[in-house]
Amino acid sequence: MTQPTDNDPFTSFGIGRRAGSGRTEMVQALGPGVTDHRGLIDLPALAVLFDDIGGLSFFYSGSGSTVQARLSMSMLDRPTVDEVLDGTSEVSMRREPYGVSTVRITGRDGRLLCTGVARSVRVGRDLVVDGDAADLAEPVAPPAAAPLPTADLARGGREIVADLVDGRAPLGELGRLLGGSVSVDDDGNVCFASVTEPWMGNIMGTMHGGVIAAVVAQALSLAGQAAAPAGVDYQLVDFSIAFLRSPAVDGRTLQVRTRAVKVGRRLGVFTAELYDGDVLLATAGGDVLFTG
Repeated sequence: MTQPTDNDPFTSFGIGRRAGSGRTEMVQALGPGVTDHRGLIDLPALAVLFDDIGGLSFFYSGSGSTVQARLSMSMLDRPTVDEVLDGTSEVSMRREPYGVSTVRITGRDGRLLCTGVARSVRVGRDLVVDGDAADLAEPVAPPAAAPLPTADLARGGREIVADLVDGRAPLGELGRLLGGSVSVDDDGNVCFASVTEPWMGNIMGTMHGGVIAAVVAQALSLAGQAAAPAGVDYQLVDFSIAFLRSPAVDGRTLQVRTRAVKVGRRLGVFTAELYDGDVLLATAGGDVLFTG
């Protein structure tokens, strides 16, 4: 498994801050280390940036720690592997202890890549890690452990996922970073397992919401792959997740179970549930765009 270059979600996903920027501004240097099994950047690679920047504006608007209750992300374009992204947020609604922030992620020449909202709740939890995102340095792009693959459009998605399940094809750098493995249940639904590690933790000692979102979004992206016919590419373009509980990051294995709601020629609609054993941690939905 590809190891993160440091012991936190920010460094692992290439997230930092430019010198002199505001507390609600963050930067992500994408790099090959957050690409999927096609060697591409998909929505899961942006989930940590979106989650953290989405929570910061409400966090700094008052006192006390906050957690995310829900994220809703919409991808407007696909970033390139070498792109540097700028993330900003502003509070759209504040009614303590609740808040909603609008998030914008832009890429090269300021083009809008991702937008959406984060709903936060102020809680009374103690912080177990000193410091916060204000301490971040300029980011370094996460490296890849192997040469990047290219998207395989010659075969159907089910064949490609079968190779990922059996290990005949690599899961991709992001999948390995998340401690991932793929399976298919008796009904043909894609499942994605993630082995937790300490670097995935937040400042309250449980799993960072952005890493949770990345794990679940990765499962939905793979569900989209399974539904893609030969000759068709795909992208996870809309993603919404409700956080119910945050697990410990002590080596336990989490399981995402996906289900196809409707798959058409242009768009597929999927749902997902994240479990720690029998405990439901998050529910999510995603729309996959098919092109080609």
